[in-house]
Amino acid sequence: MSPLGHALSIFVPVYGIWQAYRHFTLIDAMRRKVDPDHGVDALTGAIGTGIWWLTFTHYSTDPIFIALDAVELAAGTAVVIYGQHALNGYWRSRPGPPVEERITQLDWLAMGIAVSWALITLIGIIAPGT
Repeated sequence: MSPLGHALSIFVPVYGIWQAYRHFTLIDAMRRKVDPDHGVDALTGAIGTGIWWLTFTHYSTDPIFIALDAVELAAGTAVVIYGQHALNGYWRSRPGPPVEERITQLDWLAMGIAVSWALITLIGIIAPGT
C-alpha cells in the first residue's frame, strides 16, 4: 500500500482502528525489546483512535458537535502523544549510535494544519452565533 493510502486508511470504518492497534502493537514490541518495563497498550491506542474517528466523522455547528470536536482534538492529541512518547523512548534506549531528534518540513506542515483546525474550532465555540 502506498504511504498516502496507508494514511487515508484511518478513515475506513473498523479497518482504521485495526491499523492503529497493529501500529501500537509494533511500537510496544519495539519498546519492550530495549526497555522491558515500559511499553504501550495497543488496545488503548486503538480505543483512542476509535473515539477520534467517531467524533471526526460528524460535524455540525450544533453545540453537541462542537463539544464532540473538542473530544476529537483531545483524543487525537492523546493518541499521538502516547505513541510518540513510546517511540522516543525506543530511539533513546536502543543500542547503537544516538539518533538525531528532528522535525521535518512535513511535520511542521501537519502541526500548522492541526493548530489552524484547533483555532478555528475554538473560535467557533467562543464567537457568538449569527
